Amino acid sequence: METYVIFVNDKVHAMNQVLPLLEEAQPAQWVLVGCPPRFHRHSSKWLTQRALKKFKTEWTDLNLKEIVQLLKERGNSVVTRVAQGPLIEVTKALKSEFAHSRVVDARKTHAFENLPGVVEQQKMESHSWIVPVGAIAFGTAVTLVVD
Repeated sequence: METYVIFVNDKVHAMNQVLPLLEEAQPAQWVLVGCPPRFHRHSSKWLTQRALKKFKTEWTDLNLKEIVQLLKERGNSVVTRVAQGPLIEVTKALKSEFAHSRVVDARKTHAFENLPGVVEQQKMESHSWIVPVGAIAFGTAVTLVVD
């Protein structure tokens, strides 16, 4: 039985990544790894580790619920996990637990965000050419004033 390990941080984007895999695949084992949003340093210092863990677990359950239902309807076995720590280490642990697994990075990149790689060989996109909208609007306004 083939095993897919899918990293998810946005359920709509992940659903768009999973559906093509379902069309061509036999029933398989799916390991869905939820990557909840990070708390900033200042907000997380007011929360206990237990509260942070509870939030991550609830976020993962809520966002993976539809994908889990879809996979189970098609006769697949599903395991859900929460990403704790660096994703490369999570991937290594999952690869040792589920031998011969295919890793799919179905995380959505948000504006001005560089996501860490899931495996060591993964090349991440660089967003160095993204210019804030405010800078473009300011440049346009200066050009119109000068004319």
